[in-house]
Amino acid sequence: MALDYYHGHGSPYSWRVWLALEFKGVPYNLKILSFSDGDTTKPEFVAINPRHTVPTIVDDGYTLWESLAILEYLDDRFPNAAKLYPGDASARARIRRLIHEAAYYVHAECIDKIVDELFWKKEGETSDLAKIGQWRDKLRGELEYFAKELRGKFIAGDALSAADFAFYPSLAYCWRINVRRPDAGLGDVIPPALADYKKRIEALPYFDKTFPAHWR
Repeated sequence: MALDYYHGHGSPYSWRVWLALEFKGVPYNLKILSFSDGDTTKPEFVAINPRHTVPTIVDDGYTLWESLAILEYLDDRFPNAAKLYPGDASARARIRRLIHEAAYYVHAECIDKIVDELFWKKEGETSDLAKIGQWRDKLRGELEYFAKELRGKFIAGDALSAADFAFYPSLAYCWRINVRRPDAGLGDVIPPALADYKKRIEALPYFDKTFPAHWR
């Protein structure tokens, strides 16, 4: 039975799960929610997820939200499919460490702050480019750290893992911010090793299927 997957285009958190579903070959019914239409706050969705967030999955009556919890669930639920957390205990722990570092140090502490400053100011307020410059420099350092963590083609080695699907959307977000606001100076924050890595992710056969439609 296919699970229901609730997704919103442009959400890096939801993108993680879509990539993972495709990688593992898990059957799913894609249910696109519109942020602009307020779909995540409508009663019918809040009844499914009281936090009204994406991604959300419903698998044979079991509902789960929070992208990182979903990634772990998918590996437990579909153990015979491709592994999101491959290797021995230390290898899997490293994947989890990198996932949490990406979620906190790269996204929450850098990208989220840049996005808030650029796109969520009150009417009449202007973006503080000095603050953005500080977060941009911190982001550059974090991405250089991740470049050194590459093991072969991907973060965990020559095979894809949950670390790649958790981390890649943050790289894509850097690119998207630079397209919308080149004055933020994010055009050169991605080091060459990660630029090549980004291309490898984007060459995956299912990547175009998951790419946010409004980013094209």
